[in-house]
Amino acid sequence: MSRRRQIAAAAAVVLAVAGCFALGRYGAYLVHAVAISAIAALGLNLLTGFAGQISFAQGALVGIGAYTAGNLGNAGWGAGAVLAGGVAGGVASVVIGLPALRLRGLYYAIATLAAQFVLEYLFKIVEPLTRGISGMNVSPLVLLGRTVASDQAYAALSLALLAITWAGLQRLMHTNVGRSFLVVRENELVARGMGIDVVRVKLWAFLVSGFVTGVSGALVAFTTRLATPEAFSLQLSVDQVAMLIVGGQGVWAGSLLGATFVVLVPEAIQRAGEAFKAANLLSASREMAFGLLIILFLVFEPRGLAALLRRLGRALSRLVASRASRASPTPAALATSRYPATGGSREKAH
Repeated sequence: MSRRRQIAAAAAVVLAVAGCFALGRYGAYLVHAVAISAIAALGLNLLTGFAGQISFAQGALVGIGAYTAGNLGNAGWGAGAVLAGGVAGGVASVVIGLPALRLRGLYYAIATLAAQFVLEYLFKIVEPLTRGISGMNVSPLVLLGRTVASDQAYAALSLALLAITWAGLQRLMHTNVGRSFLVVRENELVARGMGIDVVRVKLWAFLVSGFVTGVSGALVAFTTRLATPEAFSLQLSVDQVAMLIVGGQGVWAGSLLGATFVVLVPEAIQRAGEAFKAANLLSASREMAFGLLIILFLVFEPRGLAALLRRLGRALSRLVASRASRASPTPAALATSRYPATGGSREKAH
């Protein structure tokens, strides 16, 4: 990315963060819900889309980050609790990823699914740390000596962390480690033949992905002010995978597009039901409608919204170019328009 684009992107982020304070409470809630989901989706995209490792334990990793940050935040750690949540998520992700050193494909996916269920059970029984089924109340985040209490402030913070995460992961992919992720994803035998330590690369992928996911979990704890086992169930893992399917794997913009779709479409369906006085009916069919939309994406656009938008952009640019070429006269037409009578007089003379 050129320096001009970097400056433009930074200015857009600053304006978006500042604009959060002008939003209403519901609008700010939607913004930080999408931003937090996008951060977790970026972590999963790094692991699955760029490193080729499937995981269904994303919900549990978000929970580990949430419970860690919640406990430390209640103990007065402030902003350090967010980083601690990321570290805890990274360590847990490495532990969950250890079977990937021996298992492949579907077998490893089942292993991560088992880890999800195990961690869900631990969230319920380790009451000194999680408060069990009743859930743990979380104190507001203290940042730079000030308490972050409003939804607008959390929306601004979430957008800022989303921008930092996006930039950091993009920078990582331009390093040797990031390029090694792509080689391992394509073919591990080729990676070993190139002298790449596949075990180390996979562990790096799990560590970074888990750290990003843990940060998103910390934000979940502070924005909702409550951490319960039900919030970090298998449904959250499925939602995260759906974000990659809808948005597009291996594309950073796909994480944001998928998170926006998965978070806002159910809200839009619910609001439509309330507007047409059919809230109960649409609430019951919301999950079915959402599932049908994902199936449609798998059938008609398996590469996700990112690929669809790219294709639409190319079609639009071709349309604009064709109209511009029709509007601008050709050299032959210019010559004819400049000397219309000369050609006619020569024909008459002959």
